[in-house]
Amino acid sequence: MAADPAAAAQGPEREPLSPPRPLSIVSALPFWFYLTATVSLLALLLPHLLSPHASPPLPPLLCRHLSDGCLLKLHPGPDLFALTSRPAANSAHHHPVLVLPGLAAGSFSFRCLLSSLSSRGLVAAAIDLPGQGLSPPPPAPPTRTNPLREIMDRGIFHAFEHLVETGEVPFQEGAPKASHSFYAAAEAAVAAAHTMDALGLGPVHLVIHDSALAAGAALVSANPAAVLSVTLIDTTATLPAFPSAVLGVPVLGRLVLWVPALFKGLMRLCCVRGMDAQEADAHRAAMRGEGKRDAVFEAGKAMNQSFDLREWRSSTEKVKRLPMMVL
Repeated sequence: MAADPAAAAQGPEREPLSPPRPLSIVSALPFWFYLTATVSLLALLLPHLLSPHASPPLPPLLCRHLSDGCLLKLHPGPDLFALTSRPAANSAHHHPVLVLPGLAAGSFSFRCLLSSLSSRGLVAAAIDLPGQGLSPPPPAPPTRTNPLREIMDRGIFHAFEHLVETGEVPFQEGAPKASHSFYAAAEAAVAAAHTMDALGLGPVHLVIHDSALAAGAALVSANPAAVLSVTLIDTTATLPAFPSAVLGVPVLGRLVLWVPALFKGLMRLCCVRGMDAQEADAHRAAMRGEGKRDAVFEAGKAMNQSFDLREWRSSTEKVKRLPMMVL
């Protein structure tokens, strides 16, 4: 039989396309399993990360450091922690050495240096600046009263009654006050000077580390007779070694302080590559105290970004003549 010419021209007959098969319940089970596991894990972790709770005990290394130092109750001003290492024999022929550690380093980072200096007959001390190291967070400045908020809390009729009884108009917003922060360089320098007096340290050889540059410079400018020389170690006024901005990120800031491996990796990446697990855990515990995470974050925000070392070096004749070493 001869083939149909029209059918031959159209080519081979195509099979009709089958409709797509609907997704079965079995194929969707892995998705729902991983989604449920992720939500359950977040539900377990977030309450511990976001809610305030008691801090765990301090590591033995940090407890020993805490017992070796002292917390000075300064008034007026914030309380500061100081570590002093004195030689076995009284050495009256050497002036003491004072260390101002940088952000998040604290006197704990310089405990071995202080011990080494005291073994050579020198009195050595390190001061934790406000909110850093083992120094407690300074009190928060008083907040300004918002008239609108006060009216919403007490009601508008309270204002009328107050006006009738006293003849004074309530809800008056006072004049704006100058910002006052103990984290600022000038305030930290004042607290450090009070600590020097409390420790009985005479003229000192000042060692400034990392972000303590502006505070140390303010200390020298305000007390030039109390400083014999200045040594700068990796100093900066703009970008400290420890990224304090991470602590201000919601959830991530708490996660860094509560996961040992994450904090250790951050310290090795940004600060000290050879830091072991015990030292990293001690630094982490020092920043896990009540209000310490916010204190380190605020101290980083309060850094004097406009500080210029050359300009400060030539500010006064006493500063010009001051011996200075940069490491």
